[in-house]
Amino acid sequence: MKEICFIVNVDWFFLSHRLPLVRRLESTYDISVIAGGTGVETNYEINTFQVKARIPTLKGIYQIYTKVKELDDDAVIIVVSPVMIILSHFILRSRRKVIYNFSGLGFLRSKPSLVRAIILSCIRVFPISGSRYLVVQNSDDYRYLKRFFKSEKGFYLSLISGSGYEENANKIEVPNFTEVTLGYVGRIRKDKGVLDLLRAVSDLQCAGYKVNLCVWGELDDKSRHGFNASELEELNSYAEFLKGFSNNKYDIYRSFNWFCLPSNGEGLSKAAIEASSFGLPLVLSNVEGNRDMINGNGFLFEYGDVENLKEVLIDILNLPSIEVKELSRKSRQMFEAEWTMDAVYNKWNENLSWYDSISS
Repeated sequence: MKEICFIVNVDWFFLSHRLPLVRRLESTYDISVIAGGTGVETNYEINTFQVKARIPTLKGIYQIYTKVKELDDDAVIIVVSPVMIILSHFILRSRRKVIYNFSGLGFLRSKPSLVRAIILSCIRVFPISGSRYLVVQNSDDYRYLKRFFKSEKGFYLSLISGSGYEENANKIEVPNFTEVTLGYVGRIRKDKGVLDLLRAVSDLQCAGYKVNLCVWGELDDKSRHGFNASELEELNSYAEFLKGFSNNKYDIYRSFNWFCLPSNGEGLSKAAIEASSFGLPLVLSNVEGNRDMINGNGFLFEYGDVENLKEVLIDILNLPSIEVKELSRKSRQMFEAEWTMDAVYNKWNENLSWYDSISS
């Protein structure tokens, strides 16, 4: 059985974003995982390395190197997240088969264009053994990386839409669309646009519109949530909309009938995929990753533009019920065609087989 090793920056990200895919791949491949240890409890075996603020320490880098040396020479390594990919490109230069699995290009996109170009150029020209396969989750990221690697020997690029979602056993009936209740699911951070969403809904309620909101999730850790003191105070003033954290997908997605994600950029939103599996129409910011998810199943609005979001929500409030139900049907249809675990597993299996043939 062929061997695959996943290298992920932190264990909790692997558990939340890659474990379901790994469970499926285990039927075909011998899987191992190396991830930054944060102390999270898990019944899945993970070889941990030392990490600080989601980035390996010097000791952690050495631990990754020594753990990889124990792998068979023919093992395929799949590295997840931009920071880990950049590090691994240099410390794993002698490995023949390495796949760079970009969850999104947030780290690279946050850098000035010159810094970004230097980082990618260093990856492109740095001498390595074998070949590198770059897997991205949306067409924006695909086009972005293609500019750097399209004609470079030894680099290959593919698009696989997310990491798959094993849908909930509890089916939700077609939502009741007589009133609009928006839902947000995820970490509460400034760059996710949660405050903009809260402001938009609050303004519309004050103006007499029948719209509600459920925000599911917890405030991200202090070093990463991005809110200043006054913004945190404002966030707390919207307590009526904040539902906290829950593991019960059925309860979460039954509590609203439109999903909204106002973030500044995504790989491919796991929460939006979950929402589409329940047949919920999507209202997403017009940014990388989100654009791929709208095709007759919802609406886009401009990130950071509260007035534009309010305009879109007013249009939604005025939609005939039959049109909303069609949006709901299309959302479920897109999920079944592109984002199920079967669809994503089959795509990975095809790509792994192809990559193995050209890397031999």
